[in-house]
Amino acid sequence: MDCIKSIGRSAFVAIAPESPFIAAGTMAGAVDLSFSSSANLEILELDFQSNDRELKLVGQCQSSERFNRLAWGSYGSGSDGLIAGGLVDGNIGLWNPIRSESGEIAHVRDLSKHKGPVRGLEFNDKSPNQLASGADDGTVCIWDLANPSKPSHYLKGTGSYMQSEISSLSWNKGFQHVLASTSHNGTTVIWDVNNEKIITDLKNTVRCSVLQWDPDHFNQILVASDEDSSPNVKLLDIRYLQSPVRTFVGHQRGVIAMEWCPSDSLYLLTCGKDNRTICWNTKTGKIVAELPTGQNWNFDVHWYPKMPGVISASSVDGKIGIYNLEGCSSYGTEVNNLYSDPLTAPKWWKRPAGASFGFGGKLISFNKNPPEASEVFLHSLATEKSLVNRISKFEAALENGEKTSLRGLCEKKTEEAESEEEKETWGLLKIMLEEDGNAKTKLRSHLGFSLPSEENDQTANEPHATCSSTNVEETQKVPEPEGEEEESSDPTFDDAIQRSLIVGDYKAAVAQCLSANKMADALVIAHVGGTELWESTRDRYIRMSNAPYMKVVSAMMNNDLMTYVHTIPPKSWKKTLALICTFAEGDEWISLCDALASNLMAAGFTLAATLCYICAGNVDKTVDIWSMSLEKQSAGKSYAECVQDLMEKTLVLALTTCNKRVSASLRKLFESYAEILASQGLLATAMKFLKLLESGDFSPELSILRDRISLYAEPEAANTSASTNTQPKISNPYQEKSFPPAPLSNAQPSRSTTFVPLNPPQELKNADQYQQPTMDYHSFNRSAGPAYNAPPGPGSYRSIHSQVGPYINSKIPQTVAPPVRPMTPTHQVAVQPEPVAPPPTVQTADTSNVPAHQKPIVASLTRLFTETFEPLRGYSRDTPAKKREAEDNCSRKLGALFSKLNNGDISKNAAEKLTQLCQALDKRDFGAALKIQGLMTSTEWDECSSWLPTLKKMIVTGRQNVR
Repeated sequence: MDCIKSIGRSAFVAIAPESPFIAAGTMAGAVDLSFSSSANLEILELDFQSNDRELKLVGQCQSSERFNRLAWGSYGSGSDGLIAGGLVDGNIGLWNPIRSESGEIAHVRDLSKHKGPVRGLEFNDKSPNQLASGADDGTVCIWDLANPSKPSHYLKGTGSYMQSEISSLSWNKGFQHVLASTSHNGTTVIWDVNNEKIITDLKNTVRCSVLQWDPDHFNQILVASDEDSSPNVKLLDIRYLQSPVRTFVGHQRGVIAMEWCPSDSLYLLTCGKDNRTICWNTKTGKIVAELPTGQNWNFDVHWYPKMPGVISASSVDGKIGIYNLEGCSSYGTEVNNLYSDPLTAPKWWKRPAGASFGFGGKLISFNKNPPEASEVFLHSLATEKSLVNRISKFEAALENGEKTSLRGLCEKKTEEAESEEEKETWGLLKIMLEEDGNAKTKLRSHLGFSLPSEENDQTANEPHATCSSTNVEETQKVPEPEGEEEESSDPTFDDAIQRSLIVGDYKAAVAQCLSANKMADALVIAHVGGTELWESTRDRYIRMSNAPYMKVVSAMMNNDLMTYVHTIPPKSWKKTLALICTFAEGDEWISLCDALASNLMAAGFTLAATLCYICAGNVDKTVDIWSMSLEKQSAGKSYAECVQDLMEKTLVLALTTCNKRVSASLRKLFESYAEILASQGLLATAMKFLKLLESGDFSPELSILRDRISLYAEPEAANTSASTNTQPKISNPYQEKSFPPAPLSNAQPSRSTTFVPLNPPQELKNADQYQQPTMDYHSFNRSAGPAYNAPPGPGSYRSIHSQVGPYINSKIPQTVAPPVRPMTPTHQVAVQPEPVAPPPTVQTADTSNVPAHQKPIVASLTRLFTETFEPLRGYSRDTPAKKREAEDNCSRKLGALFSKLNNGDISKNAAEKLTQLCQALDKRDFGAALKIQGLMTSTEWDECSSWLPTLKKMIVTGRQNVR
């Protein structure tokens, strides 16, 4: 913004010394469109809080003559001071700026002595009651406003000191009795007012228009000329008048007015007939800023003393404008202009002292001691002492490399937990780190469902079997009734059943029994009718039964635990999880735990859902829930402590489940944690945690943070390496070196693959005891129980049989129903790991099943990939290895996208936006493509986060290649 406020007036301006008002007096010689000859003095308000761009008129009065100069001094009975105006008729008018209720300004009196127009007029800053005036008659008058009847001093040069028309006056800023006057004949005189004598003079060959004393150097004065042949401004030392101290070259025509900045003497404001109003650096003589050029020149300029950097300028066009120097700094100061100077910090921006927080827990402060110099101090500041100690203990627990230390950490956190949710979470994490082979048994005990031993099972079943046989024998010994058969209460029903049985229509007989609610009869008849009829009748009976345990029986008989998980009430989640723990295996365990957790989350059972996600090894969902409850749990704790709590649980869970995938929420958590560590000065620790992530897992923000921490951490590491031994690194949960949970049973063969850490001597102790995890989301297989002879597959072998224990389905007598294979716990079957296929790329991804309307997506992105990396092979500054790594990474990201399109795993909304993006790419409209990519980032990030950043990078590179 150039002009802040303005008003249409052709007037000289004077600014109030203490209040936000300016006085405007009609300029002598100005002609408006109405050819008016009136003369007015107006008071305008500088209200910068108002949005009105026009200056507000608050007071006015008429003047006998128009003005050649206007001044506003602080002398007077009121706080607003006194206004003085140099008039055309040689008088000096005095006005009291205090307005009446009607806005009228009171005229005090006129001062009469001069015989020509008064062009020089200035109040003495050090002696406010003194007013100096100069007129075209070549005389200078000093008026004592305490006794203004006549001038207290009357100055007039004689002989060689004779001055013609006085054009400007200026009081010395250091000596209140020294006054300078200049005239159109080029003579400048320095007066001793008290003695009415001339101290020295300066003669120029050109006419002088305006002069100003230097506010800092009292022996230096600025003199300017309004002649177009010599439009320079010269800074002179009155002791050495032969050569100017500095010349300000920039105006092309004569200089009309100027004023030194009252807030900072580094800046000088001048205006000339070349339509330029320039702000100068008085130390270098170069241009700092320039007001916007108008159709005509400015003839009067002033600084606003109460608000540094604000300028008023009156132009011949009939406009008074208020400008901000900073907003005008770009006008006229081109880079190639040899006379321009960059805007330096003025005095009103400089602070005597200050402080600022820096990266890595640093605080920098400064003060001016001594006044001409500044001292800068660098402090290391840790705002959370307790958090730093806690982080150090947590880091030591991770660096120890043993599960016992982690179990101790979990036990300690369980004891310190204030809420039941925290106790449940840390208790479950501790169970998952057990080594005694009974992890699932302890999990069931933790859930409140302890299984009896085999001896107790056998003891409990023997009486049951005896009782059953006794009942059968007693039933067989019951004497049959003699005589006629017992007749039914409904002979018609009995007759219909008999007819169906005689003709062998067992299905109709069963249907009639079911309609009469004779379930036992229907089951017996269905058994005679064959396996298919028996199973359908059994299933219908189970559906009609209201007993809760029949749902469990149905799930085991149909091998359909997923339906049971979705139908069971959320409040019975412990029973459901215990059932899954008993009967689920392998990937089924993961999907069932995930499904149960999703149902619990939808029903509002957040803690139960969290525990189920932990059992499933779903680190992403678990961290999402913990992150959502971060603010809710922050009562009484700082944000940093809450993040520390979350990070401890997350890393222990990641180490337990051997999770290798890093989601957006995990990246955000690592970023927040690293920022907290860095803010406390623990840069080396922050770098250790960031090294747990692979390079492909870094977002742009996280990469910037890692680079900053690495840059500041390296000097600290170099300083400490000489005095400390090499410490073991933190175990990385995203590499295959996590802590395996306990094996399920010592009596069963389990799939075991010995693995060696990357750096066994430093990173992990007792490396030979760690194997592939057996209790993560791959390890919740069937627990010990009756043997199940799994069909042998490639690379598999039969499991070793253990003792057979009684289970629900084994209690069904074989004489009652056809044999049904019960769903009983089985042993693990070790399978040789299949070779892992390489990830799909742009060249190898299968796109044969991509729908026809999505084929253009594959073609457009393949072309974009080729156009992006083909030019880089010859012109990129990176090494061939880096170029190949970047190309392979982008190829894998796009290959994963092509595979999703081929499998139909992408949502309709994402596919439609991707189609629009590719259409924009085909038209070479990279701007539209970037907008669609940004929209997908905000709406489809959860689904498309793996390849959206890569796509943006390729679009930006493609646009640069086209340019």
